Amino acid sequence: MNIIVLILVGLMGLASSVNAAGFRLADQDAKATGMANAYTAVADNASAVWYNPAAITGQEGTNLSLGTVMVIPTMEHKNLDGTKDKIANKTHIPPHFYATHKLNDQWSLGFGANAPFGLSTEWNKNTAETRTVATKSEVKAVNYNLNGAYKLNDKFSFAAGFDYVQLDATLDKMIVAPANALYAGSPVLNEEQTLEGDGNGWGYNAAVMYKHNDKLSFGANYHSPVKVLIEGKINLLPTSGVVSAARATDRDAHTKLTLPDMFQLGAAYKYSDKLLFSADLDYTDWSTYRNIIIGYTKDSGVGAISKDVKNWQPAWAVRVGSEYKYSDAWKFRAGAFYDITPVPNKYFETRVPDSNRVALSLGAGWNKNNITVDVAYMYLMFLERKIDASPNGGATLKGKYTSTAHLPGITVGYKF
Repeated sequence: MNIIVLILVGLMGLASSVNAAGFRLADQDAKATGMANAYTAVADNASAVWYNPAAITGQEGTNLSLGTVMVIPTMEHKNLDGTKDKIANKTHIPPHFYATHKLNDQWSLGFGANAPFGLSTEWNKNTAETRTVATKSEVKAVNYNLNGAYKLNDKFSFAAGFDYVQLDATLDKMIVAPANALYAGSPVLNEEQTLEGDGNGWGYNAAVMYKHNDKLSFGANYHSPVKVLIEGKINLLPTSGVVSAARATDRDAHTKLTLPDMFQLGAAYKYSDKLLFSADLDYTDWSTYRNIIIGYTKDSGVGAISKDVKNWQPAWAVRVGSEYKYSDAWKFRAGAFYDITPVPNKYFETRVPDSNRVALSLGAGWNKNNITVDVAYMYLMFLERKIDASPNGGATLKGKYTSTAHLPGITVGYKF
């Protein structure tokens, strides 16, 4: 029943879980991505709705932006016998949309729709060494965020709002075992378990922006945990032997998951009229992801409960970024970050084959009249992770894991 346990491993997003530790997707705007998301104390476009909604009080009129930061991942598992497994090639295109409107000198409103968490991996269901842990894992979701911001004076602005999350998930794995565990030499099961589910949940957020002077500013942004109730269907298809006692054909299943709260603290320094530097400390409280308890019904009508222990840990990321104003029309950006994985070796799994990671990013922005176009490219490197022991026993997960990802992005903005 591990398949149900993993229903929400990759919650909220249509992208591979590769650009922030765990299954968080930090890149939610091309301009911010070009600065490695060291953007909390900058947040000077419509994506401030997500990165620091207190900063929307500094934007005049109405601002709209629409775009994507695509994720093109590669993941490889080198098995103990020297063979290699890789995930299927796929390009993920999670969208983002933001809108801000200045009501008056004190009050502003902001709305956003994006995918701040995500998971998509697919290991070969016939040959992958880890196919009994996971084959296809895909979660599609959207986060809606509405904020109100208040400008207290020329230095301080504050914001608060709420998040509404909708999601659906498909998570599969293979059952490869003797069909009748009581008798040696019995036929071998080679069945795929499937699970589909969807759900929703609510959260809140708060932010502050402080401009010390024309050169130095600070920002802080907080998103609360989101509790999501998932309801769906499970198919467990073993047809013979004692394994068939667990059979469930299109039966109800449900579970709960608490998405982590997130906190960013940032500073920005305007060295000159042309050059800006920024830095962020980014905290994700993955300790909310400790246990997954699933209820489901077998074909026999008997209810069952399954519990899986995750015990993820809080994780930090350090981000730095810069922006150079080449002209009134053109700006160029660069950044880097180091992100720590929340997944202990003991609880490693191939739905989220996570490790510490380093990223480098470049970006450019062009504007004319009321139109802006921002583009970015990030190269993400997972540090090699060696697994010496499989949580489920045997050699299934043992070996070395390496991953990289390319993240090209584009965001188009319009002001009126």
